[in-house]
Amino acid sequence: MGSEEDMHDANDVQSVEDDFYTGETGMGSEDDDYNFGDNYSDDSEDVTSHRQQQNYTILSEADIRQHQDENINRVSTVLSIPRYAACILLRHYNWSISRVHDEWFADEEHVRKAVGLLERTVEMLNARELTCGICFENYPCGRMSSASCGHPFCGACWRGYISTSISDGPGCLMLRCPDPSCGAAVGQNMIDVLTTGEDKEKYSRYLLRSYVEDNRKIKWCPAPGCEFAVEFVIGSGSYDVCCSCSYSFCWNCAEEAHRPVDCATVAKWILKNSAESENMN
Repeated sequence: MGSEEDMHDANDVQSVEDDFYTGETGMGSEDDDYNFGDNYSDDSEDVTSHRQQQNYTILSEADIRQHQDENINRVSTVLSIPRYAACILLRHYNWSISRVHDEWFADEEHVRKAVGLLERTVEMLNARELTCGICFENYPCGRMSSASCGHPFCGACWRGYISTSISDGPGCLMLRCPDPSCGAAVGQNMIDVLTTGEDKEKYSRYLLRSYVEDNRKIKWCPAPGCEFAVEFVIGSGSYDVCCSCSYSFCWNCAEEAHRPVDCATVAKWILKNSAESENMN
């Protein structure tokens, strides 16, 4: 009996081996399994790469300036207004081109009044001498300047007024005419003409930072000393970001990358650890 069982076992083994070499087993061929694995791996890598490319973009200072200039040029072209005016509009509406267009075409007069852009430029009086509205000294007309409102001020008073505003901080980006009764905007075109090199540089830095800090789609990398910014595709899924400086963080809350834990839980944990009465362990 043992001999018959051994014979059956040997036949079964031989049958399995024959099926394997002829490709008739129920598992499918080796080639099919190999190709499937390759295709799956390639597709997975492609999807991951595509998501990373679409999810966020790392911006250097040069990239930020380029994006900013492109937005200014686009608004200037569509609305047929000077670049400085387009910049004022974008700054007022947090660098949202779509919102600028929507508000402008809905009620141009209201928008102009809100940001200080006069529909028609008022020229200074054509006189031999004019009185400065700040120091009240008389100067030749060639030494006086005005915003689009036509209120004349001497060069020294303009420089002092602008320099003081720039020293006070980013509020200089919303500068208006020195005349207390006037709301005409003072744009970058006047800043470049009337100020010193140091003030120009400060103003330019404030404008650059405004493009990031007032823009809901862009944030600075929170790593110490890093000067890169991250433009994020809102609603695209994971908030995990890896900056070019190699720092990984959550774009939503700007803390270190913490997936799969949600931002609210991380905030509670940080608060708990920072409380002096709580045990750090």
